[in-house]
Amino acid sequence: MRILFAVLFGILSSTLAWCFPEMVRHGYVNCTTCHVSPTGGGVLNPYGRQLSKEVLSTWGTGDTEEYMFAYGVVKPPEWLNMMGMVRTLYLYQNNPFFIQGQTIFMQGDLEASANYKKWTLDATLGYQNPGGSNSFLNYLISRRHFINYRPTDELSFRVGRFYPAFGIQTPDHNIPTKQALGWDQSMETYNVEAAWIGERWNLFLTGVLGRPDQPSLNRETGFAATPSLAIDDTYKVGLSYYYGNGLTTSRNVEGIWGILGFTHHLFLLTEWDLQEQSSKTNVFPTQTGAVNYQRFDYELLQGLHFYLTQDLSQLDFTNAQSLTHSYGFGTQFFPRPHFEINVSWQKQRSIAISNDYTDFAWAMLNFYL
Repeated sequence: MRILFAVLFGILSSTLAWCFPEMVRHGYVNCTTCHVSPTGGGVLNPYGRQLSKEVLSTWGTGDTEEYMFAYGVVKPPEWLNMMGMVRTLYLYQNNPFFIQGQTIFMQGDLEASANYKKWTLDATLGYQNPGGSNSFLNYLISRRHFINYRPTDELSFRVGRFYPAFGIQTPDHNIPTKQALGWDQSMETYNVEAAWIGERWNLFLTGVLGRPDQPSLNRETGFAATPSLAIDDTYKVGLSYYYGNGLTTSRNVEGIWGILGFTHHLFLLTEWDLQEQSSKTNVFPTQTGAVNYQRFDYELLQGLHFYLTQDLSQLDFTNAQSLTHSYGFGTQFFPRPHFEINVSWQKQRSIAISNDYTDFAWAMLNFYL
């Protein structure tokens, strides 16, 4: 039951990390082409907004205001990029415990990025449920905020609260390569990051500082390294390594991943990670396990996608009860700039609950300013 709720929470609480690594199929191999953040996601720069109309959306007009912030009604100065996002979801579950369908408001977040010469200050502000608090301020949260210094187009230095670079940077936090490895919603840590973002080679080095502002959360400290290579402008492959040191455990995670744009319409996202986790208190022996995720996607016409997904998680090879697996299909539609509709259906199995596969489906509407 806990695994079912974890999967549900991961989907319902997706953050403002709206990003599309599959843009590599159009020759955009670096996230900074469209985003302010070096690892992608979050607020778009002006070029990223324009691409949302010209490359992502099915229908668009020639009006510049169509892809601008707030449709051009509000015009921030050139040094300020802004973005807001609202998401709502209809969720359907059919498993041995219940059959349920419900509509849920997922998210309402704002993000702003201020630029001064080679410096950038970025921060989000959104809603959280503080659990019985009567203070209005406790309902507000900044999940991500950082200062970024870019002395050259290739070099980047960043400090603040964000996810360390590891694997494919996708907004789907419920997949095993994110959720099962501890990079789920609200798991951002304070980090120090140095990066080389070249036309072919990328290298991200991250010092993970945990959550010194809230030691009670017991977040890991450690470091991560992620080198990657762009091949023929439409393929990107990489390796990832992460060392995490927690209060009672330590772990090493190694991975290999690829963003493979076979054509402008066909691509594959694939990631495979291996984890070794040790107990500092000898509660359990060293556990070795693995996770993987695949999305095979075909764009039938501009803005209309059909995809297949498969993922698996087993973080302890000696324990069959730790195995979870799912597969399914979906469609993603960008009718006009600022709109996304995503519908997905999956068969899911968690051995700890049942050997049988159960149905899990959802339909999401995403709107951004």
